[in-house]
Amino acid sequence: MQQRFDVGAVAPDGFQAMLGVHHYVDHCGVALRLLELVRLRVSQLNGCAFCLGMHAPLARRHGVSEQELTLLPAWREAPLFSPGERAALAWAEALTQLTPHGVPDAVYAEMQAQFSAKEIADVSFAVAEINAWNRLMAASRTPPQAG
Repeated sequence: MQQRFDVGAVAPDGFQAMLGVHHYVDHCGVALRLLELVRLRVSQLNGCAFCLGMHAPLARRHGVSEQELTLLPAWREAPLFSPGERAALAWAEALTQLTPHGVPDAVYAEMQAQFSAKEIADVSFAVAEINAWNRLMAASRTPPQAG
């Protein structure tokens, strides 16, 4: 597949704005391990090869094991993930795959049991950010980086 356009080159101001959101998310105080799990799971759901290629090595760098990476698509059946990670993964899936009924109250209740209101907002920003990147990379057909 050939790349359609380079997002950063054709829309540098928009690209910089997205990097600003990324900077906020990376420095909001939520553990980078959790953020990378969320980014990977959302990218799996959206089928974004560019983002999967970028975030798998980052997840490893922040303590995600090979077994956790392998089992992430089936996280509900894998006992490897903490209660907080499980809540955040369910939240990420619910926000990514919105239904006409919105985000289920039970999913929100699990988030409330694990995180403060600010942390819930910050995880939500992380989900929104990676969904936006996934859509930009899919629209532009940006291939995964080599190496």
